[in-house]
Amino acid sequence: MSRDAQLVLAVVTAPPGRLLLVHRPGEMPPAVLPGGRPQAKESPGATAERGCREETGVEIRAGRQLGRLNVDGIATIYVAASPRYDVDPEAIPDSVRAGWYLHDQVDLVLPDLWAPVRAHLAKTIRRR
Repeated sequence: MSRDAQLVLAVVTAPPGRLLLVHRPGEMPPAVLPGGRPQAKESPGATAERGCREETGVEIRAGRQLGRLNVDGIATIYVAASPRYDVDPEAIPDSVRAGWYLHDQVDLVLPDLWAPVRAHLAKTIRRR
């Protein structure tokens, strides 16, 4: 599969029970997981780390792959991740268009989130 037909999304969770999302004002859904398309010879974890840094400014440590979803010829790989450093949920500048969401907020902005990712969030951010 070509790299153009792949997308890697970072599922970044941090205490106190939050998920990092990129804002998309005026679009549906209004927020998405950070990530991007892999570069040549780049692993899904490295893509998640680079994409998150570029879109949010947050340095992350990629963990295990949560799964791969194929829709309309595009393979989306979901990677669990956590910030490399302690984060303040209010510290992301508004100009970056990113923010930390509580579990109930995630349900509102991403109601169609893929079930394996939702299950991961139920284990990580709900219990915090």
